[in-house]
Parts: sequence; structure tokens; C-alpha cells
Amino acid sequence: MKKRKKLGKAMKTWLDVTNRLKVELTHWYPRQCHNPYQDYHLYYIPATPEHDGGLIIAAEAPSNPEYQLVMPERINKGATIEGNLQLIINRNILQRLPILDI
Repeated sequence: MKKRKKLGKAMKTWLDVTNRLKVELTHWYPRQCHNPYQDYHLYYIPATPEHDGGLIIAAEAPSNPEYQLVMPERINKGATIEGNLQLIINRNILQRLPILDI
């Protein structure tokens, strides 16, 4: 049996997804404050039998071509970590992504 590639902690529930998004936003915030003119976007990689799904906030598209843009809008520079978390959760974007562990 082929071993699965881990891309961080496996996301098995929607609470795991929300927690992962909060971690990404916590990493994003100081980078955004350091460079207020930089745009950041949320990307995901789908869960497959070969690897876990994942989320990442980045200024540039990840080098792995399996990562896809979650939403065309950038992370809101004027919002806090909690504000962005609520904006993304309230739009029900994450529920449509195939990122839960298979």
C-alpha cells in the first residue's frame, strides 16, 4: 500500500478546516502588516488517495500546480484575523472544496 503524503495536519472535520484557516490567517497577518501593499490569496490543494488536502495563504501561486485559488478576491487587508475568518466562513466557500481527508 502506498503511503500518503502529509501536507500538515490532516483535516478530517470542518472544525479542522476552520482551525487550519485560522492558523494560515495568523501567519498572514504579520506579513501583511510588514508589507501593506502586497496582495495575498487563499489557495487549496484537494485531498486525494496520494495526499491530504490543504490550505495556504500566499502572495504568489504555490509552485505545486495542484494548488488552486479558493476565491478570486484577495485576503482583506483592512480586516483582522478574526474578521477575515468570518468573511471566508460566512461565504460558505470552504464547504465546496474537496479538502477533507479521504
